[in-house]
Amino acid sequence: MRQTGLARLGALTIAGAIVLSACGSSSNTANTSTNDTAAATGGTTAPGKSGDQPVKGGTFIDLQNFATGEPAHIDPALASELNGAQVATLLYDGLTEYDFTDRSNPVLKPEVAESWTSNDKADVFTFKIRKDVKYSDGSTVMPSDFKNAWEQVLNPTLASDLTYLLEPIKGATDIEKNGAKELSGVVADDAAGTLVVTLEAPFADFAGVVSHPVFSPKPKALYTADKSADWEKTAMIGNGPYKMKKAYASGDQQIELVRNDSYYGGLEGHNAYLDEVDFKISKDIDSAFADFEAGNGQTAAIPSGKFAEATGKYPNATEPNLGLYYFAFNQEDPVVGGAKNLKLRQAISLGIDRQGINKAAYDGSRRMPSGITPPGLPGFKTGLCGDYCPESPNVDKAKSLLAEWKAAGGTLTAPIKINFNAGSGHEDVVNVMVANLKDLGIEAVPDPRDAKTYFKEMRTGACQFCRAGWIWDYPIYDNGVNALLNSASIGGDNLARFNDPAVDKDINDARQTTDAAKRAALYQDAEKLGLDAMATMPVNWYAGNIVYTDKVQNYIYTPLQFTLYDDLWLKS
Repeated sequence: MRQTGLARLGALTIAGAIVLSACGSSSNTANTSTNDTAAATGGTTAPGKSGDQPVKGGTFIDLQNFATGEPAHIDPALASELNGAQVATLLYDGLTEYDFTDRSNPVLKPEVAESWTSNDKADVFTFKIRKDVKYSDGSTVMPSDFKNAWEQVLNPTLASDLTYLLEPIKGATDIEKNGAKELSGVVADDAAGTLVVTLEAPFADFAGVVSHPVFSPKPKALYTADKSADWEKTAMIGNGPYKMKKAYASGDQQIELVRNDSYYGGLEGHNAYLDEVDFKISKDIDSAFADFEAGNGQTAAIPSGKFAEATGKYPNATEPNLGLYYFAFNQEDPVVGGAKNLKLRQAISLGIDRQGINKAAYDGSRRMPSGITPPGLPGFKTGLCGDYCPESPNVDKAKSLLAEWKAAGGTLTAPIKINFNAGSGHEDVVNVMVANLKDLGIEAVPDPRDAKTYFKEMRTGACQFCRAGWIWDYPIYDNGVNALLNSASIGGDNLARFNDPAVDKDINDARQTTDAAKRAALYQDAEKLGLDAMATMPVNWYAGNIVYTDKVQNYIYTPLQFTLYDDLWLKS
């Protein structure tokens, strides 16, 4: 999930064990209606957050989710950035969801699916759909609603950035590229209540992949090809714990959700406690935080450099989570890209003061990276970045590499542009980097862009040396490596436009490997190849940065960086 101003996905050591236990050839038959420990969207209740009994009612005013401006999208078919996806997860429930009751041991569970099975080869998955799930308009969620909604995601007229998540399904590319109207790999039997999904190739983690909001159902009677592009301009009808109070349009000052009293209860087995959640839209993090301190909301994001001050005054959600803060080098750029400029990229990475950035921008709250994939994901291995992600600059080695690059014909005829989304708290980071590169003899300049259109621009190749954040959509190694390094993701989240057939092969082989340890080794190899090429330069791994008032009870911020608004309540 692409990060905007904030961030999204703890410390597993047994590679893939979670997903295999849920999506192997045996059936998963968890009864979600009676499970009182899991949450309905993005994670689960953390024990000990509050000993009080939940209080029903009240309006929660959120100042953190849209602290950096309005969302690009809130429709789950289009919401490729965290802040918009947060709204989507409250409006829609999908087939499966992760239970984060134990943050270090997430467990995949059925949600709208009451169970699922897969064949031994892991290329056919059968989901049994619950009969008691309704949309907010009272209509019943049917298996065909999933199929229809997925076909609309793939419809080229929608121009979704998330189609790559559906491409493992047989027939998906036929819709995207060949004009097919039906997703041939999906059979929806409304009478039997089943959804059978056949994949183009084995993908052992697929049952976890469908926990992503893009796989949400939509009411087939209302959501058709000629209306799908305008769906989010209406009061969208969903099956989640909240529903839209009214339609949202660009330029509005807030997005208002009210409790969906038709909700089936999700993993928690209860409806949301709050009557209403109002997401206020601010121009930047500093103004949103000032609004919070003035008493105009219950939660806010911590601005750059104010972590210690804010967490000293307010309750907070600051646990480590599954997110990477990084910069991408456009491999098609003649100045910084390609094999001929590898030593330049390595020199830049060696010269960056990661701890200095951490102290200047985050009061030392973030973790130093040793690669792309953070601790807490199945298959995590430390040290994949080797010597090229140092906490403190290695100026001597950086200058030596820079001299070798110049001796081989490398030259800079203009300052390197450090692209970033303006008003989102990245200015301090970029300023440190500009100073670091100046110490190496490299001229660089900040290149702030409009936050609303930033990632759309970067996906088209406008990136030279561009800032991004990646928050795992589900705790699966594939999610980050595939999105950031697979050549199939160029034009999507592979902002570096990195293309290495060996990396693509490792990823494809890993997807087809049902042995968890072997699968992890393949993903690790793909990641190391990407880091050796320095297409992606890790800067830090995220921690939470949310504060809230003491009236807020049971505030849960998952490792996927979702707030569980259906689990919190307001103390009277």
